[in-house]
Amino acid sequence: MKIKYSIYAVASYCILLFGCNNENANDGNIKEQQPVQEENKNSLAVLNSCSYYNKSNVEAVYFFNPEIEAEHTIEKIMKLVGLPSNFTIKRANVENAMATIIQTDSGTFERFILYDQNFMNSVKLSTGNDFSQWSILAHEIGHHLSGHTLTSGGDSHKQELEADEFSGFVMYKMGATLPQAQSAINKFCSDEGSLSHPPKKDRLVAVETGWYNAKNSSPNSNGISGGSTSDVLTYQGKVVAMIIQSTKSGDNTHNKIIGKNPVCKYIPSSKKWQITYTDEKGVFQMMELSFVKDTEDGAIMKDTYGAKYSVTNGVNADGMLFCQMLDITGDALMYISFEGLKRK
Repeated sequence: MKIKYSIYAVASYCILLFGCNNENANDGNIKEQQPVQEENKNSLAVLNSCSYYNKSNVEAVYFFNPEIEAEHTIEKIMKLVGLPSNFTIKRANVENAMATIIQTDSGTFERFILYDQNFMNSVKLSTGNDFSQWSILAHEIGHHLSGHTLTSGGDSHKQELEADEFSGFVMYKMGATLPQAQSAINKFCSDEGSLSHPPKKDRLVAVETGWYNAKNSSPNSNGISGGSTSDVLTYQGKVVAMIIQSTKSGDNTHNKIIGKNPVCKYIPSSKKWQITYTDEKGVFQMMELSFVKDTEDGAIMKDTYGAKYSVTNGVNADGMLFCQMLDITGDALMYISFEGLKRK
């Protein structure tokens, strides 16, 4: 089956954030933080906060606009848990990432997630995957949703493990493998732990617990990519989206809907995905991806033209099939995603 070669591209939400104490953070080869826009010239006091690793010593912060991908990731996570996003995300002069309560200039107390861009760049560079950044963001959201930022004190180790478990749950829902969900903690968090944060081994267990809780409760427990089910699975979707991302800046240079009404059919006997949809010009498109090999992240597959894709975990619990095109050189990553998929 065929598809216009010009549409080969991308989808995956490359985004950032996190908050938890780490004592091994790597800051080599990290780009200098470039603020998009300074939003407040006067510092604001931090009240209660939970950082990703190491106890935060920041008492006052300056805000900068976040990357748009970070805002989209917040929206994605909150959609997965079915709650409104009633906190604000900002880049700031923090050590890594944190969930916190801040009294604003207007006198109101508001919930924030703050992150250092250099830290987030180093996370992606060190782990080689986007889920590591997303897991940090999910961890910080977990602090807010668990009420950890409402009061000071309490058992900080217990709170960190609760946030890690929430992060593992969300990462499964977003399509991460267990190693991907644990990659940030594995790379950045201390083996021994600290007064504020538990040892790495305990945090990895918490993420694993959340990941398996999501897997065992998910309607999409087949885990298909290269094929582990005996039935032909057919999914009807809503849209096909394409993202082209710069490997230099991390910015999306192209992000749009390119089609609608996708039908994705997985055939385990041949380990193939057969995909059809109507493009933006109303032209019927057909695509077939054939299994090449399993990987830690899902499966490597190729189309009828020989182009190869990484297909992450088949259709995830949020109804999305992600395909990253691998036969790309230069400064761009290309993805295509089939969204709103429901089993027929």
